[in-house]
Amino acid sequence: MTNPSSEHLPQKKPWPGQLSPKLVGLLAGGLLLTTGGIFALQNFFSHSTQEETTAQTPPIAVQTLTVQPRSLAQTLTLSGTVQPIQQAILSTRVSGRIIYLPVEAGDRVRKGQVLARINVMEMVAQTSQAQAGVAQAQANLAQAQAGVAQAQAGLNQQLAQRLDVLSALKLARIEQKRMADLLKEGAVSQQQLDLANTALEQAQAKLAQVDANIRQAQATINQSQAAIAQSLAAVRQAESGVTAASVNQSYGTIVAPFDGIVTAKLAYEGETTNPFSMNGTELLKLENPHRLQLEITVPEANRQYVQVGQSVRVQLGTNQPPFQAVITQIIPAADPNSRSFIVKIPLPPSAEMMSGMFGRIELSTGTRAEAITIPTTALFRRGQLEGVYIVGNNNQAEIRWVKTGKTQNNQVEIVSGLSQGDRLITSNLSPLADGQTVKVIR
Repeated sequence: MTNPSSEHLPQKKPWPGQLSPKLVGLLAGGLLLTTGGIFALQNFFSHSTQEETTAQTPPIAVQTLTVQPRSLAQTLTLSGTVQPIQQAILSTRVSGRIIYLPVEAGDRVRKGQVLARINVMEMVAQTSQAQAGVAQAQANLAQAQAGVAQAQAGLNQQLAQRLDVLSALKLARIEQKRMADLLKEGAVSQQQLDLANTALEQAQAKLAQVDANIRQAQATINQSQAAIAQSLAAVRQAESGVTAASVNQSYGTIVAPFDGIVTAKLAYEGETTNPFSMNGTELLKLENPHRLQLEITVPEANRQYVQVGQSVRVQLGTNQPPFQAVITQIIPAADPNSRSFIVKIPLPPSAEMMSGMFGRIELSTGTRAEAITIPTTALFRRGQLEGVYIVGNNNQAEIRWVKTGKTQNNQVEIVSGLSQGDRLITSNLSPLADGQTVKVIR
């Protein structure tokens, strides 16, 4: 149905020089036909040229081998991480401000090199105080020893005097007896006997006094010897205080325990250390980059394939060549969570090795028959694809895309893509193309 109002609308007229839609469509179609024709001609001549070139290229001399299955060693690949054998966390157990800590992560250090210093003036004061205590204790010891010597001299004097008193007592007893006998005979008077009795009593009293003096001198010696023992104990205690203070003071200087490299800096100059934590204040982490080992996690099911002294093939990273190394340690207790063991393999010194690197080992688990393997040099890659050339009909090279397996001793396993009896081209792969005529020279 026609809209009546449209009949009266003014019709658009084309601008001068403007093409009509029909003419535009004809021109576009012509352009497409022209482009397609050119592309078809280029493709035709290119294909013709390639076929003509292939046909005209003289045969390429190649070497071949006949694909045959053979026994292949079965291996188990396990991975792990390179770890340092010798490492240390350097810390301090004294309280103070860090006044010297110049090294940074990555710096190499030498054994005995001073790496950090802590302000230990308090420790220095304690050391001086302890040394003063030692001096006082040694003075007391000397005084006690002098007292013992003096008491011993007094004892010796009393012992010598006792000998004299004993002699006098013996004479007094003899005289008293003689006077008593003479009195019975009437030869002497009672007064003379009384004088003899008095002399005997005086000699006995003198002996008693000397014995008391000896006991006193011995007691003095015992007391002095006890004082010596106490003074010796005080000297030892004071010396221990000096040793402890000196040790604490030495904790203020941290030196490298071995040649190594700083792997982490855990504190900085100006910070205050805390001696009350379990391990003190940690300052630096250090490891010896020349003593490394590969630590491999071995599942419990594969424990039978590893033993101490076993030589294994080690591969570190992706660009380093593999090498042989020996298992030196197997941690006997399995991890209860992962049911695995840790195997440790020392590594030879190398500038390219460092802790934290990824590593793999290969373990032999037996052999498998009927496996096809070819030289790795017979394999080529194009992008993500892997392929080989075989000699096909009419001595023409034929591409076979293959799926590969494990590589051992410059031989790669072919999982699919080749069959027994195929003639594999093993040399001169670069100039080959699919359909290229070849000349087998061996």
